[in-house]
Amino acid sequence: MNSFKEYLQSRKLRERSIAHIIQYTRRFNEWLDRENLTAENCTYTDLLSLVKYYRDKGFSIHNQNKHILGIRHYYNYLKHTGKTNHNPAQNLLIKGNVQKLPRDILSKKQLESIYEEYPPKGGQAKAETPVQKRNKIILGLLIYQGLMRNELDLLEPGDINLHKGIIQLRQNVKLKRRILKLKANQILPLQEYLTEIRPELLKLKKQQSDKLLITIGESHSMKEMARELLNELQKKYDYLKSFIQIRNSVISHWLEENNIREVQYLAGHGSIKSTQRYKQVNLQELTEQLNKYHPLN
Repeated sequence: MNSFKEYLQSRKLRERSIAHIIQYTRRFNEWLDRENLTAENCTYTDLLSLVKYYRDKGFSIHNQNKHILGIRHYYNYLKHTGKTNHNPAQNLLIKGNVQKLPRDILSKKQLESIYEEYPPKGGQAKAETPVQKRNKIILGLLIYQGLMRNELDLLEPGDINLHKGIIQLRQNVKLKRRILKLKANQILPLQEYLTEIRPELLKLKKQQSDKLLITIGESHSMKEMARELLNELQKKYDYLKSFIQIRNSVISHWLEENNIREVQYLAGHGSIKSTQRYKQVNLQELTEQLNKYHPLN
């Protein structure tokens, strides 16, 4: 598989994708051995039998297509090395892939409570420590701007413009560049954070950083910091499952007030289909409520 890996690397694929493709190819070759087939004499019809095998094993349609894509890469490699002149996986695509709809949408009141009542223990109504004040900033960006964790990690102080009341988000592998408005109740906490709290956190960290959100103590990364914050919140809010749930809820509520193209921009979606999933959520919830409460049921 070493030469196959080198071929994939020459195609400028990510290391993680390469690892998956090699794994899918190994499974394919194991199946070929069991069926007394070789890659050279395997046909499109044979691959349909492979798809049935995947389906019987419980592979999702999405997972089946990922395996087929890996096999397609493998055949392109075999053609490249002159070991075969055909690619039976070239036009094979399993249809009917169903995107998972976001679930457990939180109400606006629930989202507001998470922000306004932080920190959630000890009866405090106000964030007091530098870490609590930083966490309050994070919660505001999650609840009002619908940011993802990787976007939080990429933020720099210069991305915040308090005079204009906006935040600028860079494009990344998942989301588009966009400029979002800040809520009025975010302005003063952000001003305090930028001028007082962030410098204080940097002193505690004893290390310079270009990032807006500074991690200290055992939370060496945004992932660890987010996990600690989520665990803290879940002790009070049993309905909170993840920060993705917050983002899903924010986008769902945006769709109640804006047209779908506006929400596509706000959410940073590259495709309108990604935004349409949330519209389906609203329709699905309405249908469930009608089925549950309709007097003729």
